[in-house]
Amino acid sequence: MRSSVRALERKNGTKIAAQIARQLKFPRCSFFALIVLAGLLLPGLTRAQDFADNSKWEIGGHYATLNLPSQCSTTTNCDSLNNGFGGNLTYNFSSWIGLDTEMNFFGANGDTPTTTTGGRVTEGLFGFRFGPTTRRWGLYSVVRPGFVNFGSVLDGSQSAGSDSTIFSVSAPNLFAAGAASNPFAPSDADSPQITARIAYQVPENSNPLAVLGLTNATYFAFNYGEAIEYRPTKHAALRFDVGDTIIRYPSSTAGTPLHQHNFQISESLIIRF
Repeated sequence: MRSSVRALERKNGTKIAAQIARQLKFPRCSFFALIVLAGLLLPGLTRAQDFADNSKWEIGGHYATLNLPSQCSTTTNCDSLNNGFGGNLTYNFSSWIGLDTEMNFFGANGDTPTTTTGGRVTEGLFGFRFGPTTRRWGLYSVVRPGFVNFGSVLDGSQSAGSDSTIFSVSAPNLFAAGAASNPFAPSDADSPQITARIAYQVPENSNPLAVLGLTNATYFAFNYGEAIEYRPTKHAALRFDVGDTIIRYPSSTAGTPLHQHNFQISESLIIRF
């Protein structure tokens, strides 16, 4: 019974197609060729429309690692790998270029502060990414200037402040009163003097960290590298960044800035809208 129904449907479909071909004045072979072509193209066009990528904003959180100097003043041969977390925000001008920003926070690694490094590290990067994208994948190059801040650095510029007296007293000359009646009484020059004085030192820097000999230091940074992004859905993506962060440290010997290259990677979970 079912086979008879299917045969009837095929027969009726063939008749309807032939009638449409006669009305459109198409040859039968051309009509069937058009059907085959539409069958091949329409599913692809439908999929392309379903996967259209028109997201402008991307926001996410990530785990980051940054290679930084530790326990050194010359920033050479004393690197350590710092682990932290951060967030990133991107605005896509088009499928090829976007504004890319990132903030990272790294805890103190426990090393003794120096005049160059020490304490918690905060990193901020603000720049651009550019490269080809598809619905599923994005491959970018990133160029982002920014800064790196160390939270507890020895304050090498701190100098001693002035003394301030808060209490001072001198004992009177006990022999001066009887000097006129007693020729054997000692003179003022020979009489003992007793003086008490309490003073404290006023620091020139009012920063609370500077009172303890610590302050914070911010250096210019420049990050460049590559990023790959995979989008399993329209509104979610996984991103992996790898690059080099150049930090401009002040030199402690030659008096000129020292630039150090630092390896940096991050793995992000992105929300797109």
